Amino acid sequence: MDFASWTNVAFAGVAVFGAVLLVVSLLAVRRAPSPRMALVAGGFLVITLQGVVIGALLFLGGAAPDLLLFLSALFETVLLIVLFLATLVR
Repeated sequence: MDFASWTNVAFAGVAVFGAVLLVVSLLAVRRAPSPRMALVAGGFLVITLQGVVIGALLFLGGAAPDLLLFLSALFETVLLIVLFLATLVR
């Protein structure tokens, strides 16, 4: 079974769902501005960027699997840092 097309669909779904959550969180920041909510919106931005970048590289087919894994781990690390900062903000 070829998982290439399923992987493309999965990362496209991550990008779309992340973008929807980003818009919702930006509306929440606009309605009730707080640093914590802005960091959560930043986390959704990271998820959206991950879906777009990894999905584009998968769709174009020019990236090595180890590069894709490294980029995915990098985006996940940035996301964890942003969410950790959101827990520290008062």
